[in-house]
Amino acid sequence: MENNRSSQPVGYLLSKFGLVALLSGLLLAAWYRQIVVVILLGLALSTAGFAKLWSHFALSRVNCQRLCPENRIFLGEQIELKLRLTNRKLLPLPWIQVDDEVPTGLVPDRALAPSNRPGFCVLSRGAALLWYSGVNWRYYLKGNKRGYYSLGPITLTSGDIFGFYPRSVTLPSIDNVIVYPRIYPVNRSSFPSKFPIGESTAEQKIFEDPVRVIGLRDYRPHDSRRRIHWKASARHQQLQVKVFEPTTTLKLYLFLSVDSFQPGHGEVLDEDAFELGVSIAASIAHHLITEQRSSVGLFINTLMADSGQPARIPPSSGSGQLVQILEALAKVTPKTFPPFEEFLQNERIRLPWGATLVFIIGRLLPLLEASLARLREQGYRLVVIQVQDGKMKDNRQESDWYYVPKPSDLTKIGYREA
Repeated sequence: MENNRSSQPVGYLLSKFGLVALLSGLLLAAWYRQIVVVILLGLALSTAGFAKLWSHFALSRVNCQRLCPENRIFLGEQIELKLRLTNRKLLPLPWIQVDDEVPTGLVPDRALAPSNRPGFCVLSRGAALLWYSGVNWRYYLKGNKRGYYSLGPITLTSGDIFGFYPRSVTLPSIDNVIVYPRIYPVNRSSFPSKFPIGESTAEQKIFEDPVRVIGLRDYRPHDSRRRIHWKASARHQQLQVKVFEPTTTLKLYLFLSVDSFQPGHGEVLDEDAFELGVSIAASIAHHLITEQRSSVGLFINTLMADSGQPARIPPSSGSGQLVQILEALAKVTPKTFPPFEEFLQNERIRLPWGATLVFIIGRLLPLLEASLARLREQGYRLVVIQVQDGKMKDNRQESDWYYVPKPSDLTKIGYREA
């Protein structure tokens, strides 16, 4: 729905009170037969009326459309937008101004005028349009900060040829842009799993997948006859057995504790640490899904930017799952609900035995430490990644506890034997 509004006329003489005064002067001059004064006041009133009528129809059948062909980018990338302004009537527009509100997180390198809305800037364009004509503008926005952004609305301002009566209309043209978190390289070592057969190649050759044949070798006395490859044996004139690829199923649950990044009394949020925690979750999901073809789920006790609900994505694999996880991480905010301990307890009943749980935390809080200890006692394999300094686990030599204060330490993440 369009929101029309008329600006104040230029000068007090063109206001209602001024026009009434001019009309009164015109009648008084006509009564006293002052021809010159009557002509001057008549021209002034005619010009004001003509300008008022022009301004009334100036924005009629005028449309502005924003074209956003790509609305998903990574941090630091640019996005191209187009504005299409058209005038579909006989009345020309001697001047028109287009103001598009842009979030500060997408502002390009050049400076823009601030908006009345906090967190927004105004990108302005101006032009003159003849009858049944249009103009196109192209500009670029840059993803300076991870997030979920809304572009718009668009405000059109025009009026009469003299500029006496400017008029504005607000178009509800809203487009959403998602800026994915930054992805860093992760150690290629696998995360631990308790399922011996699956889709991912195992680091230790304990279990072999009978479906995946990676080669042949000579028969040995302890080999089972089921592994004999009869066609290859006939071809080589010697018994040959199949060599299977060792695999494992990794079903990983990513938990991001937003509570642990919250500042204490009198402190402010460490945005760099919080963004690093989000990037760690994105990096692990990207590594496991694209390189190890594992199933990854994401659980965050945040109020997401679009829905205001926590993030709950069950484990799955494939490119579609990765896109869903990255979009959820782009919408993560520092606001929390419910507390992480309550959130974890609600998800605990859905965790299958043998699942790998990866916790990304800021500081190690006492309640969180107790929750992690209970999960470890129940037989879950835990990998804890701590971003901010503070109280650490007493035994820092454990193979599943990592301290990652900077992005370069992400290469330490991954399972290794203690």
